[in-house]
Amino acid sequence: MARPENKPKTQLAIRLREVRRVLGDPERSTLVESLGVSVGAIARYERGEAEPTAAVIARYKSEFGINTDWLVSGEGEMYVDPTKAPMSTGLRAINEVVFTEVGSLVAKVHTEEGITLPLKALLKEQSSAYNTLIGRAEDPGDTDELLSLLSWLEARLRKSLKAAASEPGTGKQQA
Repeated sequence: MARPENKPKTQLAIRLREVRRVLGDPERSTLVESLGVSVGAIARYERGEAEPTAAVIARYKSEFGINTDWLVSGEGEMYVDPTKAPMSTGLRAINEVVFTEVGSLVAKVHTEEGITLPLKALLKEQSSAYNTLIGRAEDPGDTDELLSLLSWLEARLRKSLKAAASEPGTGKQQA
């Protein structure tokens, strides 16, 4: 049985650990060949005791499709192409409090931007926004953290709606 993992000391270490979790939490030894480093090096990266080289960071992208901007800075999506992200094996129940708040926020932002959506489309936007919020959180199970990220989500929603409204053929023109 493996020893319990130490809490990561840096934001980069947290994201590196998150990558492994999303990949299904494989043993570090299974990542050695893909990343071209030792088990000990991976452990030090994930604890925040050392930083991976640019070559190792590039391997996270080439081997797993990880967005290097996200990996280094936390900005953007985890995957270069989020549609190719693996499905999570550890299913988590929807946090009803957060899901309700996200739904209210999505409806409010669309209304304030003058966009009326059919119910089905609104629910799709709500679930997409919820998943984005969960992906942004360091601890997706922490309701307080998720609620504190709602202002970030609101800004992101407004930005994407304004961009979509200015693109022909998106169906998001203002009423």
